[in-house]
Amino acid sequence: MSDFAPKKWPKQARSHVSFNAIVDAAARLLRENGYEALTTNRIAEQAGVGIATLYEFFPNKEAIVAELTRRLMAKVEAEMEEAFAKAMGLDPWPGVTLMTMRAVGALVEERDVLRVLLRQVPFVPQLPAIVETRAALGALSQRVRIQAAGALDLPMPEEDAWLISEMLYNAILEVAFLDVSERKRAELTKELARLTYRMAVGRDPEAV
Repeated sequence: MSDFAPKKWPKQARSHVSFNAIVDAAARLLRENGYEALTTNRIAEQAGVGIATLYEFFPNKEAIVAELTRRLMAKVEAEMEEAFAKAMGLDPWPGVTLMTMRAVGALVEERDVLRVLLRQVPFVPQLPAIVETRAALGALSQRVRIQAAGALDLPMPEEDAWLISEMLYNAILEVAFLDVSERKRAELTKELARLTYRMAVGRDPEAV
């Protein structure tokens, strides 16, 4: 996927400003108009840079989208690592609830642009950033399984943890992307946490 990599990375402060402005402009345009309307000329104009400056860093709009995706996925991974660290100090039900809420929250924060990236841009699901983040989240689910082994009821522990993480990935995306009130989203998130707990522990939590 070399066509999706920047032509060069910025080294000086001024170059960093231009580079970041280009990526941020692409995010704003994707939120407002979707992927089909995205062009390098419009990105350059929105970023306040010349088209030559844009092409100094990126070969095409796809590479800009890939860099934006990389940044967003890095934020999601960091959020989930922090949630994992906090959840490990909690009982299983509060821990599951915390991690589910943080996962949905991380996506809701950037849901308008993420929804465009994942629903409108054909190549995004195959980008290294997406593949690596899904692998990282899968690995995180195995760490959760190992830490909480005594509380779980999984006949095939490693395989079952993987299956639950795959189902959760898709369910969390759907909950985050729904056009509903935040109160309704919170209700759905708590229900998703309950279902996850039930799959992993074999019963409903005592207090929901």
